Amino acid sequence: MATVATQQEQQSISLKSILAVFSAGAFFFYSFIQMTLFSTEAMKGFFMGKLALSTVSEFGSFAGTFLYGTVLLLIPVGVLLDKVSVKKVVLSMCAVAVVCVFGTALTDNVLIASVLRFTLGIAHCVAFMAPFRLAPRWFPSSKLALISGLLVTFAVFGGWVSGAPVLMLLDTFGGQTTMLINGGIGIVIFILIALFVKDSPEEENGNQEDDNGLSLIEGLKLAASNSQNWLAGLYIGLLNLSVLLLGAVWGTTYLKFVNPDFSEATSTGIIGMIFIGTMIGSPLCGWISDQLQSRKKAMLGGGVLSLAIMLLIMFPISTGATYFYTLFLLLGIITAAQTIGYPVIGESNSDEVLGTANGLSAVVLMGIGAVGQPLFGWLVSYFGGHENSTPEALQTAFQAAIWVMPIAFVLACICSISLKETFKKA
Repeated sequence: MATVATQQEQQSISLKSILAVFSAGAFFFYSFIQMTLFSTEAMKGFFMGKLALSTVSEFGSFAGTFLYGTVLLLIPVGVLLDKVSVKKVVLSMCAVAVVCVFGTALTDNVLIASVLRFTLGIAHCVAFMAPFRLAPRWFPSSKLALISGLLVTFAVFGGWVSGAPVLMLLDTFGGQTTMLINGGIGIVIFILIALFVKDSPEEENGNQEDDNGLSLIEGLKLAASNSQNWLAGLYIGLLNLSVLLLGAVWGTTYLKFVNPDFSEATSTGIIGMIFIGTMIGSPLCGWISDQLQSRKKAMLGGGVLSLAIMLLIMFPISTGATYFYTLFLLLGIITAAQTIGYPVIGESNSDEVLGTANGLSAVVLMGIGAVGQPLFGWLVSYFGGHENSTPEALQTAFQAAIWVMPIAFVLACICSISLKETFKKA
């Protein structure tokens, strides 16, 4: 009888752990939709018309306000998550995000829309860090890479949703209604967070102790002095460029010049394979890391294989759709090794400073994206890719600019070699 009771208790705790962490992960999923909202040409066109934006540069400035908000507030939000109830912060920022989505749907003023998108970027800080703040409290180290991978899969599913499904909604209902549906999804997620997110098993059992913890300065110093946080953040950000550059903004444009015969639906479908691949690869890479009982080996392997796949995309042996569908799927699966960086951070810091450490690492990884997106556009222009350029000149320019990707993957390999092993068998 005692054994049965213990098994039931473990199952109950496991279910509570899943609900507590993955309900917060639902906000990560929702925020990922907002970050990659402009992955289709149709959604770009809707907002350019709605906000009276006449050039790609103007649209880029508007779209980029999301990442600016994220990068600027990551460390303060990380500190906040160390000092305040995670549930209260997540619930508050989810409400803010929903208001911003509805506001963006209803306004045609570019300044107001930019402020709302900037605020969505701030909310993304919480959406991004909160699940990884909760996971080490609810799951052992031996499961942490798998759980982190599943969280990223859940989030990246939002990137896929912003592609083909949103394009279908746009074609069926139009941009305005699609954005209102977007806001409605946020309300459902807000309810899930309110019902299921818990700060820790101790809170669930009603015996959580107050702990003043470290001071703000002490926490920042401790997090900043840990080289693991910088290296893991760099690794995640460098591999994540495949999502932020090709998946979120430039992928369909690149494919248009690689093969002009691709329809928008085909190009969108190909780019969507990055997100599907990441959804498959995130738990797979986490599972492989746990099975190898090594973070370093799995991270180095991910970096090397990502480089190989990227070179096959840059120098294709075929321009057919099937070839690119396959390679972009593989790129998503393999670059999902970035998710192993999250348990590295969790295993390299004490709980009292983990939020700050996550914030510091996130500044690095999101900063890479914030710099990478406009840098890619600048490189295209630098290598001759102007509005009046010939298709051949544009293709040459994009082919030159995309060297950013293999360089990033080489640097990711160096980061993985430099990391200390953190896997704990307990």
